[in-house]
Amino acid sequence: MSTPLAEVPNSYAIVLPPGWIRVSLTGTTTTAVKDLADRIFQRIPRDEALDARRNIETQLTGMIQKAKSGNGLDLYVPVEQMHGRTIAASFIVGGVMLPDEIDGLESLALLGDLARDGKPVEVDGELGVRAERTEEADAAYKVDVASRRVDYAFPVPGDGRRWLVVTFSTPGAGRADDQVADALVQLFDAMMTTFRWRR
Repeated sequence: MSTPLAEVPNSYAIVLPPGWIRVSLTGTTTTAVKDLADRIFQRIPRDEALDARRNIETQLTGMIQKAKSGNGLDLYVPVEQMHGRTIAASFIVGGVMLPDEIDGLESLALLGDLARDGKPVEVDGELGVRAERTEEADAAYKVDVASRRVDYAFPVPGDGRRWLVVTFSTPGAGRADDQVADALVQLFDAMMTTFRWRR
Protein backbone atom coordinates (compact mmCIF):
# COMPACT_ATOMS: atom_id res chain seq x y z
CA MET A 1 0.00 0.00 0.00
CA SER A 2 1.40 3.39 -0.96
CA THR A 3 1.64 6.24 1.51
CA PRO A 4 -0.53 9.31 0.75
CA LEU A 5 1.63 12.16 -0.55
CA ALA A 6 0.36 14.44 2.22
CA GLU A 7 1.99 12.13 4.77
CA VAL A 8 5.46 12.07 3.12
CA PRO A 9 7.70 14.79 4.61
CA ASN A 10 8.86 17.57 2.29
CA SER A 11 11.27 19.24 4.74
CA TYR A 12 12.69 19.00 8.23
CA ALA A 13 13.64 21.13 11.23
CA ILE A 14 16.56 21.03 13.68
CA VAL A 15 16.86 23.24 16.76
CA LEU A 16 20.22 25.02 16.53
CA PRO A 17 22.30 26.44 19.39
CA PRO A 18 22.83 30.22 19.42
CA GLY A 19 25.33 31.34 16.79
CA TRP A 20 24.72 28.45 14.34
CA ILE A 21 23.23 29.09 10.90
CA ARG A 22 21.95 27.08 7.94
CA VAL A 23 23.35 27.63 4.44
CA SER A 24 21.55 26.13 1.44
CA LEU A 25 23.81 24.17 -0.90
CA THR A 26 21.40 24.31 -3.82
CA GLY A 27 22.80 27.63 -5.10
CA THR A 28 26.30 28.42 -6.34
CA THR A 29 29.39 27.70 -4.25
CA THR A 30 30.57 31.30 -4.62
CA THR A 31 27.33 32.66 -3.16
CA ALA A 32 27.38 30.24 -0.22
CA VAL A 33 31.03 31.03 0.59
CA LYS A 34 30.45 34.81 0.46
CA ASP A 35 27.34 34.56 2.65
CA LEU A 36 29.18 32.51 5.24
CA ALA A 37 32.30 34.68 5.27
CA ASP A 38 30.15 37.81 5.63
CA ARG A 39 28.44 36.31 8.68
CA ILE A 40 31.69 35.14 10.28
CA PHE A 41 33.42 38.51 9.81
CA GLN A 42 30.40 40.78 10.26
CA ARG A 43 31.83 42.45 13.40
CA ILE A 44 35.36 42.91 12.02
CA PRO A 45 36.31 45.78 9.69
CA ARG A 46 37.05 44.30 6.26
CA ASP A 47 40.57 45.80 6.01
CA GLU A 48 41.59 44.32 9.39
CA ALA A 49 41.03 40.68 8.52
CA LEU A 50 41.78 40.21 4.83
CA ASP A 51 44.24 37.34 5.31
CA ALA A 52 42.01 35.59 7.83
CA ARG A 53 39.00 36.01 5.55
CA ARG A 54 40.88 34.59 2.54
CA ASN A 55 41.94 31.59 4.62
CA ILE A 56 38.38 30.99 5.84
CA GLU A 57 36.99 31.38 2.31
CA THR A 58 39.47 28.77 1.03
CA GLN A 59 38.44 26.33 3.75
CA LEU A 60 34.74 27.02 3.19
CA THR A 61 35.11 26.50 -0.56
CA GLY A 62 36.63 23.05 0.02
CA MET A 63 33.96 22.16 2.58
CA ILE A 64 31.09 23.25 0.34
CA GLN A 65 32.49 21.55 -2.77
CA LYS A 66 32.83 18.31 -0.84
CA ALA A 67 29.31 18.65 0.57
CA LYS A 68 27.77 19.33 -2.84
CA SER A 69 29.61 16.38 -4.39
CA GLY A 70 28.08 14.16 -1.71
CA ASN A 71 24.48 15.21 -2.47
CA GLY A 72 24.47 17.81 0.31
CA LEU A 73 21.33 19.92 0.66
CA ASP A 74 22.16 22.14 3.63
CA LEU A 75 25.29 23.09 5.55
CA TYR A 76 25.19 24.17 9.21
CA VAL A 77 28.06 26.09 10.79
CA PRO A 78 28.68 28.24 13.87
CA VAL A 79 29.40 31.86 12.96
CA GLU A 80 29.87 33.29 16.44
CA GLN A 81 32.63 32.65 18.96
CA MET A 82 31.97 30.68 22.11
CA HIS A 83 33.92 31.65 25.25
CA GLY A 84 36.17 33.79 23.05
CA ARG A 85 37.04 30.92 20.68
CA THR A 86 36.08 30.23 17.10
CA ILE A 87 34.32 26.88 16.88
CA ALA A 88 35.64 24.59 14.15
CA ALA A 89 32.67 22.36 13.40
CA SER A 90 29.93 21.83 10.84
CA PHE A 91 27.30 19.37 9.75
CA ILE A 92 25.74 18.62 6.39
CA VAL A 93 22.27 17.29 5.61
CA GLY A 94 22.13 15.30 2.38
CA GLY A 95 19.99 12.76 0.59
CA VAL A 96 20.56 9.25 -0.71
CA MET A 97 18.28 7.54 -3.23
CA LEU A 98 18.27 3.74 -3.07
CA PRO A 99 17.08 1.27 -5.75
CA ASP A 100 13.45 0.12 -5.95
CA GLU A 101 12.05 -2.92 -4.17
CA ILE A 102 14.58 -3.53 -1.43
CA ASP A 103 13.84 -4.23 2.21
CA GLY A 104 15.26 -2.51 5.27
CA LEU A 105 18.24 -4.85 5.68
CA GLU A 106 19.22 -4.42 2.04
CA SER A 107 18.91 -0.65 2.47
CA LEU A 108 21.43 -0.72 5.30
CA ALA A 109 23.79 -2.89 3.24
CA LEU A 110 23.82 -0.25 0.49
CA LEU A 111 25.00 2.34 3.01
CA GLY A 112 28.31 0.44 3.27
CA ASP A 113 30.71 1.51 6.05
CA LEU A 114 28.04 3.54 7.77
CA ALA A 115 25.87 0.48 8.35
CA ARG A 116 28.78 -1.83 9.19
CA ASP A 117 30.34 0.49 11.77
CA GLY A 118 27.18 2.09 13.09
CA LYS A 119 24.70 1.44 15.87
CA PRO A 120 20.90 1.57 15.69
CA VAL A 121 19.38 4.95 16.53
CA GLU A 122 15.87 6.42 16.41
CA VAL A 123 15.34 9.81 14.80
CA ASP A 124 11.81 11.26 15.03
CA GLY A 125 10.31 7.80 15.24
CA GLU A 126 12.32 6.27 12.38
CA LEU A 127 14.94 3.59 12.96
CA GLY A 128 18.29 4.46 11.43
CA VAL A 129 21.99 4.14 12.16
CA ARG A 130 24.65 6.32 13.83
CA ALA A 131 28.36 5.85 13.13
CA GLU A 132 31.43 7.65 14.49
CA ARG A 133 35.01 7.63 13.24
CA THR A 134 38.14 9.70 12.60
CA GLU A 135 38.60 10.98 9.05
CA GLU A 136 42.06 11.78 7.77
CA ALA A 137 43.04 15.09 6.17
CA ASP A 138 41.97 15.50 2.53
CA ALA A 139 44.19 17.85 0.50
CA ALA A 140 41.88 17.52 -2.52
CA TYR A 141 39.25 19.50 -0.62
CA LYS A 142 41.71 21.80 1.22
CA VAL A 143 41.14 19.96 4.53
CA ASP A 144 44.59 19.81 6.14
CA VAL A 145 43.82 18.19 9.53
CA ALA A 146 42.15 14.99 10.70
CA SER A 147 38.59 15.36 11.96
CA ARG A 148 36.07 13.56 14.13
CA ARG A 149 33.06 12.52 12.08
CA VAL A 150 29.58 11.40 13.12
CA ASP A 151 26.96 10.21 10.62
CA TYR A 152 23.25 9.63 11.11
CA ALA A 153 21.30 7.89 8.34
CA PHE A 154 17.58 7.15 8.40
CA PRO A 155 14.74 6.65 5.90
CA VAL A 156 12.26 9.31 4.85
CA PRO A 157 8.89 8.20 6.29
CA GLY A 158 6.59 6.83 3.64
CA ASP A 159 9.37 6.54 1.04
CA GLY A 160 11.76 3.68 1.74
CA ARG A 161 13.92 4.56 -1.28
CA ARG A 162 14.97 7.94 0.11
CA TRP A 163 17.27 8.24 3.11
CA LEU A 164 18.58 11.33 4.82
CA VAL A 165 22.23 11.39 5.90
CA VAL A 166 23.40 13.99 8.43
CA THR A 167 27.19 14.25 8.72
CA PHE A 168 28.97 16.17 11.49
CA SER A 169 32.70 16.98 11.44
CA THR A 170 35.14 18.75 13.76
CA PRO A 171 38.92 18.84 14.20
CA GLY A 172 38.36 19.70 17.86
CA ALA A 173 41.03 22.06 19.17
CA GLY A 174 43.64 20.51 16.91
CA ARG A 175 43.10 16.81 17.56
CA ALA A 176 40.10 14.75 16.55
CA ASP A 177 40.09 12.96 19.92
CA ASP A 178 40.53 15.91 22.29
CA GLN A 179 38.04 17.19 24.88
CA VAL A 180 36.79 19.94 22.55
CA ALA A 181 35.92 17.33 19.91
CA ASP A 182 34.16 15.23 22.58
CA ALA A 183 32.09 18.22 23.70
CA LEU A 184 31.16 19.17 20.13
CA VAL A 185 30.09 15.60 19.32
CA GLN A 186 27.84 15.69 22.39
CA LEU A 187 26.40 19.00 21.20
CA PHE A 188 25.68 17.54 17.75
CA ASP A 189 24.01 14.46 19.26
CA ALA A 190 21.84 16.80 21.34
CA MET A 191 20.88 18.72 18.18
CA MET A 192 19.88 15.47 16.48
CA THR A 193 17.42 14.69 19.28
CA THR A 194 15.49 17.77 18.09
CA PHE A 195 15.26 16.62 14.45
CA ARG A 196 11.66 16.59 13.23
CA TRP A 197 10.10 15.92 9.84
CA ARG A 198 7.72 18.50 8.39
CA ARG A 199 4.80 17.68 6.16
